[in-house]
This record gives sequence, structure tokens and C-alpha cells, in this order.
Amino acid sequence: MDKESTSPIKPAALDWQHAVVSQLVHLKHQQKLPHAILIELKTAIDSREFGWYLAQALLCNNPQNGRACEKCSSCQLMIANNYPDFTFTTLITDDKTHKPNKVIKINQIRRLIHQLSLTHNKPAGKIALIYPAEKLNQASANSLLKTLEEPSADSTIILLTHNPGKLPITVRSRCQKWIVENPSAEVSFNWLEQFIERDQLDDYLALSDFDPPLAVELYQKGFKQHSDSFESTLNHFVSGQTEVTAAVKSLKSFDNATVRLLLRIHLQKLIRTITEQRLTKLLQVRLQQLLNLLNFAEKSLQAEDNNLNLLLQLEDVLISLKQIMNARG
Repeated sequence: MDKESTSPIKPAALDWQHAVVSQLVHLKHQQKLPHAILIELKTAIDSREFGWYLAQALLCNNPQNGRACEKCSSCQLMIANNYPDFTFTTLITDDKTHKPNKVIKINQIRRLIHQLSLTHNKPAGKIALIYPAEKLNQASANSLLKTLEEPSADSTIILLTHNPGKLPITVRSRCQKWIVENPSAEVSFNWLEQFIERDQLDDYLALSDFDPPLAVELYQKGFKQHSDSFESTLNHFVSGQTEVTAAVKSLKSFDNATVRLLLRIHLQKLIRTITEQRLTKLLQVRLQQLLNLLNFAEKSLQAEDNNLNLLLQLEDVLISLKQIMNARG
């Protein structure tokens, strides 16, 4: 196990994620498993447990129907976070600032490469997991390229990502690509019934953009109440009933990720409302402007590191939104 990772991780996969695991286990037993695999996760939820489970299934001595048996020595070592031929590379806490790093650094990738160069202890070979892979910076991504092209014998590198577009094309082109989709609406509803009140299922599944684990997280935070309140504040601002500072002030108590999610949800809602109408010339222009604003907001707000910077950027986005919605051609 990578000693940089100090928090115990319990390998686990959701029911609809097992299909990809099973297919990759099958390829390994056919000796056709790629040396470099890029897996895109459609869920927005932290998925390191899935990455560990995939590695566990690939290292398992006796997989059952493409799943880890949970009983063999390899499974037990993975569950104990102590498998000697598995390396996990992720965002770590800086020793000096005691804050999480925002990128996966080149020294971490060099350590991964060194680990893969060592003789493996067990016959299943070596597995290196990088998550979230989109956090590789330019230097660390470049450092990884040669290993992706010419991997060590009996080794597999898995890059797990929520946003493959943020990875350099040079990295993506060297990997076989897989996607772990979110489940169908029916499967989502059945799974969510154990976590969310039935009369709130529709709301939270819509708020999560049909991402069931995210729906559970939002429900546990009472997110719908916050979303309704923000929508009301936003409508008052766009209609000129309040100032932009009041709209932004209503978000100061939230963490940056929640602020981004609230804004994205409501921009997407405005976009959907327009697409459901007969598109006049004015609406066509407004639709394109909203799409551009959503793209801008995703990039600019994601780049902000603290609440003050994010709230200042948010003011700019809201002012632009008001101009778009009030334009009359």
C-alpha cells in the first residue's frame, strides 16, 4: 500500500459498478488485461473505495463471477490495506501547511514508477491506482507517459477519473478507456428507497442529475431546502428586487463545492426551461449565452481556492446572468 495514504479504505463497489469490474477480471484471466486503463466515473462522489475494490478483484486468488471472493489471502490483505504489490496514489496533505494538496505531484508519480519497477511478491502482479487522475499536474502527467507506454512486466496502471477531459491527450491516448455509468432511473429509485423518503425521491434524483450516491449525500445535507432558498434569492436578484451582494451573502455559509453545485443546478434548470420552448431568435441567443456562462462558471469557480475569491467570482457570474435574462434583443 502507498504509505502516503493514511486513512483506512474499505474496498467496495455499488451493484451497477460490478459490470465493469467483472469485464476487467475476465480480461485478466484471459491474459488480455491492458497495462494502462483509464476509467471515467459518471458519479460525482468520491470513488476511491471503488478503485480499491477493482484492484482487489483483479488481485483476488479466486474471484466469483467477476467479483472479489473476500476470503482469500489477497482479498484479506487488500481489506487490511496492506497488499504488498498495490500502490495507491492520490491527493495528500502537505507536511508544512497541513492542508490537502490540490494536485498529484511529480514525486508521487516517481514513487509509483519505482514501486512498479520492483519484483512483485505475489503471482497476480502489480497494480497501481491513481485517483483522482484529473488532479495530475503537467509535470506528473509527463512523468507517467513513458511508464504508460512501456510498463513493467506483469503490472497494470489504473487511472480513475471524474473528468477525463482534464487529462492531457498524451495520457488518454496511451490508455484503454472504460466508463462506469450511473444506473437507470428504475435501478436508481429501487436503490434510493433505502435512504430517501419516497415523496422526496424525484426531487433529489433530479438535483443530483440522476447520480444516486450524490442524491443520498444531498439528502443527508438537506440540500433541497438550500436549493429552494437559493433559487428564490436568485429570482429576486434577476428581477431587480435585491442586490448582487445579498445573493452572494446567502451562500457564504456553504463550502465551495456546494456553492458550485447550487449554481450549476440552477443554470442547468434555466437551460432546460428554454430548450422545452419553441426557440425564437431571442431564446436561441439566450440559450447560447447561458451555455457559455455555465462553461465559464465551471472553469472560473473551480479554479478558486478560498471562499473570498469564489464569492467575488460568483458576483461576476450572477451579474452576467442578470444581463442575459433581462436582455430583450
